[in-house]
Amino acid sequence: MEENKDISQIALERIKESGIKPISKKVFNLKRVLFWSLVGFAVLVGSVSFSITVSILFNNDWYLYNKFGFGYILKSLPYFWLVCLILFSLLGEFYYRKTFLGYRHRMVTIVGIYIILTVVFGVILQLFGLGETIEKTVSQNIPIYHVVVFDLDEFWLQPKVGLLSGKIVSIENGDIKIIDSGNIIWTIKTENASVGNATKIQIGESIKIVGGQDDDGVFRADQIYPINNSFSQSCCSVR
Repeated sequence: MEENKDISQIALERIKESGIKPISKKVFNLKRVLFWSLVGFAVLVGSVSFSITVSILFNNDWYLYNKFGFGYILKSLPYFWLVCLILFSLLGEFYYRKTFLGYRHRMVTIVGIYIILTVVFGVILQLFGLGETIEKTVSQNIPIYHVVVFDLDEFWLQPKVGLLSGKIVSIENGDIKIIDSGNIIWTIKTENASVGNATKIQIGESIKIVGGQDDDGVFRADQIYPINNSFSQSCCSVR
């Protein structure tokens, strides 16, 4: 017992010498709330990142693989959101370590639980269409976003390589006129074109066209697809 007292006294003396002060209960509780909030934030951002990743992959124009090869797939993958997902997985694990439960689990277990939570919440967000909505909001309001992600709109504005997109403004004698994102009017020749079953050839609808440029302002369509529907690959003839 005397030995224990001596050790306690030594410890107290060292604490006094170091000037260490005990943390108040209020500060302790505040730190606890802060770290749990950071864990929750990491899960939220991870879920959003997962949802947006799924949305981008779902709406990716996979059929362009036949035209541009594997390079297109590598170029169009959502690297930014995948990095966000990995980064916030690590941050979630780091902040969880700071909570009073952090010492009880191994890193693999914590990251595994984090991934399960982000997938579950991410799928829920995707089911409600929030992933695509958030991605569009970020795209429209944060200009630098287009620097760090693959710009699908810009990619579809390459008439010289056979890609064009825009909104239908008129339909005359089997030809379609569209206006692209650069406010240029194009006449689309559709004699030999095939159209995805989900595509609506109506004024005001936005479409994507695979084909070739015949002349200034004239584009020959081989295939026509709706915007944001890469799985509409079953085609029927234009009439």
